[in-house]
Amino acid sequence: MSIFREQSFDYEGESLTFIPSLALLKRIKVRGINNVMLANKCINGGVDLEDLAAVHFEMVRAAGGQCTEDESYGFLTGGDQAEIFSFQQAYICSVLPSVDFGKKPEGQKAPPSNKKRKANPKTTT
Repeated sequence: MSIFREQSFDYEGESLTFIPSLALLKRIKVRGINNVMLANKCINGGVDLEDLAAVHFEMVRAAGGQCTEDESYGFLTGGDQAEIFSFQQAYICSVLPSVDFGKKPEGQKAPPSNKKRKANPKTTT
């Protein structure tokens, strides 16, 4: 059983899919990036764009896509916000596999009202 789940993110109008691995996380770590810290910054703010660009580059490669590191940086500084969010979400789920950004559970139904409804008078013919 693998701890890692398949991840997808959008880049330049297409969906890229990959299965994260410890090898991918180590490639990122070798660049001097603390994955857990960067993933937390993606959630809470304060992310370093140069580090995130390096992560994006590695994730695009892991998904079989191609880009340069400069293109990754350009994507993060001027790209589509929905695509950037999609990428960050895939990264967070790669680093912290127990985080689930799935569909929110349905809220509880409101308790029945104590107001009494007026009965509809039945007409008999």
